[in-house]
Amino acid sequence: MARLFVNHFEIFTRGNYNKAAHIFKQHIDSTFADSATVPIAMTCYNRAKPKYDIFSACNITHSSQTGTQSGKVSSMKRILKGMTLQVDDWEAKIKAVYAINTEEFKTLFPQGKEPFNSGSQQKRVDVVATLLLNIGTDASLAAVKLLVQDFYDTMFASFNTKDVSKKSTKTDSKATEKARKAMCNVMQGNYGLITDEFQEDLTLGEKYFDEAYMGNKLQVIFNLKIKMLTTKKILKRTFAHPLTQQLQIINNSNTVLHLFLGANKMSVIGTVFVTIPTMSNTTHLLTAFGNPTTETFLKAYNTDDKVKADITVKVI
Repeated sequence: MARLFVNHFEIFTRGNYNKAAHIFKQHIDSTFADSATVPIAMTCYNRAKPKYDIFSACNITHSSQTGTQSGKVSSMKRILKGMTLQVDDWEAKIKAVYAINTEEFKTLFPQGKEPFNSGSQQKRVDVVATLLLNIGTDASLAAVKLLVQDFYDTMFASFNTKDVSKKSTKTDSKATEKARKAMCNVMQGNYGLITDEFQEDLTLGEKYFDEAYMGNKLQVIFNLKIKMLTTKKILKRTFAHPLTQQLQIINNSNTVLHLFLGANKMSVIGTVFVTIPTMSNTTHLLTAFGNPTTETFLKAYNTDDKVKADITVKVI
């Protein structure tokens, strides 16, 4: 069953806040530019601007927090990486006071240094805290306790901040995602309003949505094989400026191809086409293949009766 209510803005921006920021801002800027003279543009702008401001603020916070979290996690990793040398130093100083076979030493290092150098971050934080607790008020270990305490304070602060940062990032991400969807809903609504307003000539409403950006992002490179003496569609044009659009054609096979534009999927090769040599890499204006203002389908014909064609078309 076909879905009638599909939000193409939500699908296109899903998982990519940079894409969302681009198409939302383009819509805001273009409707604002006409808001004083085009009533529907003002209506759309007033509907979308508050949602855009919320999304923009959330996105900035999320990006900033993500960077902060990355730094905090790296800080904790650096502390743990240098922990082995610190523990070696503590152990050497404690050995100078209590021999390794004494009860005092065994109380401080009941499992040796292993718990300090392996295990989860939480366990490694806890084992340093336990060492501090066991040293207690032992005056003979006062100097080493200061070293352990200083390390623990730094370690605990980094560990605690890291967890808070992760929670903040999760919260910020939820807020940004909610704002993105809200903006997408407004975009879809505005698309309907503008379509209704300019239903007699939809080209008048094109400037309020960056359809070319959405089309090019989804339609950048095409790879296909073409049977012998067969015509195959490569793409349907969605470019904003077809008269200046360029395509890179890579023929990866030992067969000559003819590329041309057609008005529909069933179009056959006419008098206007471009010959693509075997094993070639060439760049062409879209206009070389036909009239892109009336013919929207780019097609290829394999002239060989024995060899399949392997072609790549890149939108430049």
